[in-house]
Amino acid sequence: MLSAEQRAVLVRIFFGWTLCAFLWRALDHALLSQLQAPVLGNAANDLIFWLAEVLKIPQLLTGNRAIATVFDTILLSSSVLVMARPRGSFFPNVHCIAALLYVIVFSTWSNDHYRPILGLLFAGVPFIFGNLQRFNFAFQGMRYFVLFIYASAGLYKVVRGSWCNTEQMTGIIEGTQLELFLAAPESWHAQFFVWLLQHGTVSWLLFVLATVMEVAFIVGFFTRRYDTWLFIAAWTLHLGFWFTMRFFAFELIVLDLALLPWEKLLSRWAVPVRTEP
Repeated sequence: MLSAEQRAVLVRIFFGWTLCAFLWRALDHALLSQLQAPVLGNAANDLIFWLAEVLKIPQLLTGNRAIATVFDTILLSSSVLVMARPRGSFFPNVHCIAALLYVIVFSTWSNDHYRPILGLLFAGVPFIFGNLQRFNFAFQGMRYFVLFIYASAGLYKVVRGSWCNTEQMTGIIEGTQLELFLAAPESWHAQFFVWLLQHGTVSWLLFVLATVMEVAFIVGFFTRRYDTWLFIAAWTLHLGFWFTMRFFAFELIVLDLALLPWEKLLSRWAVPVRTEP
């Protein structure tokens, strides 16, 4: 069980990551005050998104530049305040509410439910609990959520039979990298994709390897013994996705930190454990 001191360390690690992710999105002009109040929206089939639409929340937060700027300020400053006061639960609650609204509004107005940004929301959920027992329970719940993400992705490929399709990976490259081939055909990444297209067997084997690595996360539901290896596998998958698809889910990777043996790591750093009364 993680102590109050260890929780404070994790607060700074997790919210430091999310702050960097949101600043990265700011540089990418993806904060609400930078969306220029688009007129089209897509709530898909999500009931929470439709509730936000009924309440006119996306229109409120993107239709007025001043309101959007205030919201972005709260979103970013709440991460800083959480790290400044790591033992409290008020600012984590504020941040999670702001992150939830950001995910809903950005996904709706961008017409793209970009799922990796959910990592910036769920990473803060365990810290909304000031009670150590509830925090530890929620933190372990986040670990199982991470296992579900990877294992379900692998099982989805197995059930659909896509891992048996020897042209699956080449089809992904052809369908997603046309812009790169047109804009920078001489770049190393474009040349690497050309090589993969010319060596379809290698591309398919990489896809199969990714499937096997994702399915392997099932073992985490039965034992924590291999969590460190699963953490390494998760990062390897993300690096592999960047090399083979130019897709790097920085916002989602923060959840992978839940796989690390924090009690052991923090004890090595001589973090004192406070006995609960």
